[in-house]
Amino acid sequence: MTIKLPPALKTYQYRDLTVFSLLDTDTDRVLPQLFELCVKGGRTARSKTDARDFAGYRERLLNSGFVNGFDNADDQALLDGWLRSCVVDMGSVGRSRTGEQMLAVAPLTLAAYRAGLPTRRERHRGIDDFVYRLLLAAVGRRGSRAERRDLREMVGAAVGRGIVIGPEPRWEPRLADAAQLDIGALLELRFVEGFEMSDAKEIEGLQPNSPLPRVADDMGTLLLSHLTEYGHRLPTQALMSSFAALLALSVLTFSLRVDAAARDLLRTGELPPDMREEPSSSTLELYCDFTGVLDSESDRMSRRCVERDLDRVRLAFRDRMTFVVVQNALERMASEKERRATMTRPEQLAHAASLRTHPRVEAYALSRLEDLVFDPGPDVTELEQEFLQRIQGGDSSELDKLLDVLQHVNQNPATAAAVQWFWSVGGLQKPYGLLDGQQRSRRTWRYAPSDELLTALLLAVFLRPGGAGVRPTMPLHELLAALRDRFGLLIDRPPARQDGAEARAAAAANLEAFKRRLQLLGCFDSLSDDFSVQVVHHPLGAS
Repeated sequence: MTIKLPPALKTYQYRDLTVFSLLDTDTDRVLPQLFELCVKGGRTARSKTDARDFAGYRERLLNSGFVNGFDNADDQALLDGWLRSCVVDMGSVGRSRTGEQMLAVAPLTLAAYRAGLPTRRERHRGIDDFVYRLLLAAVGRRGSRAERRDLREMVGAAVGRGIVIGPEPRWEPRLADAAQLDIGALLELRFVEGFEMSDAKEIEGLQPNSPLPRVADDMGTLLLSHLTEYGHRLPTQALMSSFAALLALSVLTFSLRVDAAARDLLRTGELPPDMREEPSSSTLELYCDFTGVLDSESDRMSRRCVERDLDRVRLAFRDRMTFVVVQNALERMASEKERRATMTRPEQLAHAASLRTHPRVEAYALSRLEDLVFDPGPDVTELEQEFLQRIQGGDSSELDKLLDVLQHVNQNPATAAAVQWFWSVGGLQKPYGLLDGQQRSRRTWRYAPSDELLTALLLAVFLRPGGAGVRPTMPLHELLAALRDRFGLLIDRPPARQDGAEARAAAAANLEAFKRRLQLLGCFDSLSDDFSVQVVHHPLGAS
């Protein structure tokens, strides 16, 4: 595409709405720097790590005196393989893929943040910033008067066993009790001790205001409760894994609900339930297949849900660009800009939606469109010039004309980026993924929670409201309702638009497969055929 857009419109992100940058990410890699923010009270440090010098850091480990018996080449090759398989995630350098570099370290212990990997925080797409704010707010709702200090202590107690944190401004993690770390975590700690740290500083760009306030609050409460309630019940690695699973699922469903709420807002002009402060059940319908029978009706329903959501991801681009155009026009509307400054994020979005037909917005769109028609760029083709002139002469509003051009220019890269975001937070390549299938074949993608994700979900729904302890048992029908209302996961019923006799029969078979999965996890004893009295046990049992 050779049409040259002005800088203000040369984007397909709108963080005021989406919160996150919708590009591929890795939830596991988010955890070290998320916990770094928690330890340092919202501060972080510039990375001094040379990501390409894995061999140098390995030599520091060998020379530290903390590892013994790796004297010859074969032994050192064993250590190299151990580090690569357990501690360090290695990858190629740049698009040329020449050489290798350290991409991240595994979240095996709180000390992982010392490595300063990934070296670029933007790879987290804003997840770490946003979730830190949610955790901080959740601590405040518990009545804390020193949220930063209390969050630091909660995180340290949950994932910092055997670790002591040094004083600011470096907050350097050091070993306090080796007996509390397993061998992999101990190896990682000794490895990252060879990385140089810098002083921590306040960071900019944190997102304190959510377009879905109650959804965000519930997300913060869930994640904080998971840390505080299971920190002493689960090994650190298991706690990190289940936390990452819930984080990824929460981020995915949050993004899908944002897209749906924005579409409703632009269609009706009224704040949808998710953008209000009061509680609301999830409107998502993510049908999850547990049968594992490929091309069965249950499998097809799950794959159709993924296709539906991918289509909504594509359609959401135009909605986001509507807000981008209106916000750019607002810069020329002093009175409206002043009003906006006092509003909450949902109110700002509603205000922007109400201004779509404002004469100033139309004038701004007309001006930008005329700029494109008369100066589309030096490389524009004749067909593209004809396209611009045809759009300019259309009968729709000036805003819609400009949106047509933006969609024509940026739709494909925007959709590609959003799809990468979708499969990465959906965990397509993770053991705790909600998505299953072949990455390069979207037709195979389906919602099929792994055992690891299912266990994390059970840990979540067994938490009592507000995180005040856990329930030992739960009726099966309550469990299904909790998964549906809190996460939008359907198991025993088809999505509304796929409802029918065959779909209901498939959902009934899917429920039986779900119960068998629970039995394999040791959480369910089918002592009665009466659905209303069947009981699910906590996955950790009496512990």
